[in-house]
Amino acid sequence: MNSRDPAPGPNPPAAAITTPPIDPLQQALDLFHATPPDYRRAVGWFRAAAESGSCDGLAMLGLCQLEGLGMAADAVAARTLLERAAALGSAIGRFQFGRALMTGRGGPADEAAGLSAYVAAAALGHAEAMFNLANCLYAGVGCLPDRLAAKALYLRSRTLGCTLRAQGVLVHKRELKAVRTLAQRFADPSRLVYLVQERQQELALVQAVVQPRARQTQGTAAKRPKPLRQAGRLAAGVVAAMAGTLGQYLRPASRDAGPTTINF
Repeated sequence: MNSRDPAPGPNPPAAAITTPPIDPLQQALDLFHATPPDYRRAVGWFRAAAESGSCDGLAMLGLCQLEGLGMAADAVAARTLLERAAALGSAIGRFQFGRALMTGRGGPADEAAGLSAYVAAAALGHAEAMFNLANCLYAGVGCLPDRLAAKALYLRSRTLGCTLRAQGVLVHKRELKAVRTLAQRFADPSRLVYLVQERQQELALVQAVVQPRARQTQGTAAKRPKPLRQAGRLAAGVVAAMAGTLGQYLRPASRDAGPTTINF
């Protein structure tokens, strides 16, 4: 034996063979968004994800059942799945459950509850929910119209990556600073729900103050002598000036803008 040959040593350990664990939700999403999509296989993986405890997997399974993607459409069963996913905290579930509530798919329509679902999903950073919430506030669906907040939320949805665009919605120069400021406040997910509710409460209060006054004015204006009508307008101006927050709303709003101030 050649003394220069190396002495035999122990066999090297076999290389450990490791494979990354399969994420059923990601596997399903890849199939769902593939070109072309494979909805049938995606449904199987969404079901596996839901069974493993994924609330987003449950939400996507509900969406597939709602739209008939890769499985038979069943709006009633789908709405139940989406409601469960929403209750478990899925942003997708809350958004899709909100859509079902707004449109009455799988059950009775409930615009106020649909709006709440959109708010909850938007607070979790769901861009399309933010956009749909803006649509509701702009048009007054399930809520009082609040076009300033709507414009701020359209801006937020774009920041979050939403590719949808609101048609015919303009931010006027006088609104720009307020819209940007409000959009920054909406960026705090812990305050989004509160801010929307707070503005709705203010608008309801203003409506309660203004509408009875408007009806009373319509009924009595014709009976007043001209000097008294002028005095009444002056008094109303003084009240508005002293009302602080309300005084800003009592001024005539533009047809497009709605309230153009931030008061909290």
